[in-house]
Amino acid sequence: MYATRGWASTGVAVEDGVSGERLGAVMLALHARPSVGTSPRERSPWQVFCEDVVGVTMLRYGPEKRVRAYLSDGVWNVVADSHDPDAEIRRVPAADGPAALGATLLGYVESLAPRWPMVRRVMIFTTATGRLVVMPNIGAYTVGPARVADPDERSLLPVVREAFADADAERTGAPEYRQSLVAAGVDPHWLHGNAEVTLDELSDGTVEIKGAGCRRNRYAGRQETTGRIDGLAAVCAEVARMIPELPNEHLPPGTPTGARFGFKCSWLAVRGGTTEEVADAVGLDDRVESDWDEGVESAYDRKVFVSPPTGGWVFVVGQLLDLGGRSVAWLSGRLGTEVQYFGSYRVSDTHQWAYAIGGRLVRRMFYDGCSGTFEQEGPLTPVEAELDVPAAVSDDWSGVSERDVMRVADAWSIDPNTLDLVESSGGKGLVGAVTRSDPPSPAR
Repeated sequence: MYATRGWASTGVAVEDGVSGERLGAVMLALHARPSVGTSPRERSPWQVFCEDVVGVTMLRYGPEKRVRAYLSDGVWNVVADSHDPDAEIRRVPAADGPAALGATLLGYVESLAPRWPMVRRVMIFTTATGRLVVMPNIGAYTVGPARVADPDERSLLPVVREAFADADAERTGAPEYRQSLVAAGVDPHWLHGNAEVTLDELSDGTVEIKGAGCRRNRYAGRQETTGRIDGLAAVCAEVARMIPELPNEHLPPGTPTGARFGFKCSWLAVRGGTTEEVADAVGLDDRVESDWDEGVESAYDRKVFVSPPTGGWVFVVGQLLDLGGRSVAWLSGRLGTEVQYFGSYRVSDTHQWAYAIGGRLVRRMFYDGCSGTFEQEGPLTPVEAELDVPAAVSDDWSGVSERDVMRVADAWSIDPNTLDLVESSGGKGLVGAVTRSDPPSPAR
């Protein structure tokens, strides 16, 4: 048993068979201990506790039972440390002393069923080739090495066993995800639209098997079951059974597609046209050819990317792409087509969308959650009505979220989070900078 001052703070080991009075005294001593700062070069108190007291790394610390005690208005509140709002709270007046507190803690711990922590995780992904990729997951990161298997028990068993062994290592020094795929002869694009199975080995030897399919790049068709690590063949047989039942959206290998983006950036969607026409219209300078993957990466690094035609649209992407309704209307007149604009920045809670046709602004919405600014022009579109966008701000309106921006983009053109599932022309896009000044006011 261990007693800590709080999660990510410090703690001590408590001997087996500890008395209530002894445990209460330990808790009171920890509660009275001041917080201690550390320099970046020093191990934190939590790291010292995990490594020197428990004997595990911080990532591996996972108690099977956890009870929290906190002091409020002279009363100790003892509760299972969970997110359950209905969890029982046992109250002990501080005046009753350490023995009462310790006895309550011990009684609560005894009443709890173990919540066996995950000790190792392995991820299994479908690919466009029909084969599976098996990789260890360490500290919530899927890392290498990557191994390839056929979707049957016999092929899966040895690579799953090896991946579990790899998951015992620390993430530092583990091969990086994308590099590992390439080293295993797997094109990362083959995983677009994949279904996945998560194998979690718990501290009691149980293996939780969780499957999730994919629809529009979102989890779908979830399945869950359990097995035993000493029956790994049966676990792999269950994975082989589960995989065909999980939906995926793989395109044939070699199909050119877009690349995902959408959060913490702005973009234009231009119906029809060519990359060069759109680049000329937005005033793209210092142009360099780029594919979709490199273009999106550049767009998040203070550049602007004009995509090749994809799904009937040309996209202009950039974190610094700051356009209003006037610009959108002007561009639609210049290009003679429909132009849409979207922006989503969760840190500043700023979200916007607009579209124009033939030089006329049809609809615009701007929302700044920090300042409370809410502006709009034109009638609501059906998707906005579904999202309960109001005619004016009211006290009970929760505002606009980045997910709402993606919903509107999906209804008007394409949700950019799904572009790696949308066939592209296969041509190159252009990366550069946009320095165009604000255009003249459009017709209304």
